Amino acid sequence: MSLGAKQKRVLEAMAANEVSIGQLYRVYAAKYPDYKDFWSGLADDELEHASKIRELAAKVEAGSLNFKEGRFKPEAIETFLKYLERELKKAEEQEMPLINALSTALYIEESLTERKYFEVFDGDSPAVKRTLLYLNAATEKHLDKVRQLWSQNR
Repeated sequence: MSLGAKQKRVLEAMAANEVSIGQLYRVYAAKYPDYKDFWSGLADDELEHASKIRELAAKVEAGSLNFKEGRFKPEAIETFLKYLERELKKAEEQEMPLINALSTALYIEESLTERKYFEVFDGDSPAVKRTLLYLNAATEKHLDKVRQLWSQNR
């Protein structure tokens, strides 16, 4: 089963979002040396998430995993990517208090969690279920970590 153009756009944009989030967190790691380990850990996880999305996309392409066609419009995910690109540019060019970076990260992680971002995939195999559980749990863990540090710094 070959992926349609719309499916490819969604999957590519999802992976690109994860990479962009990781890049943003890397900039924050450089900007806030006292919190370098915190931001770097999140950034590493985001790159892992992008890799997992690409693995799942390959399973969709091979026909061993279902893709929920109407779950997301490519434009919605691409709009989120543009938001991330603007935040990355702002982070690179401007000085900002730590709470601003944490607020941005909180918005990002809440958005992914609330929109059940990874529910675009649907599969019965244990390996797919493990991957989807991992992605959901990792995003919720990010949200908890960011929320905790945000609360300590507001």
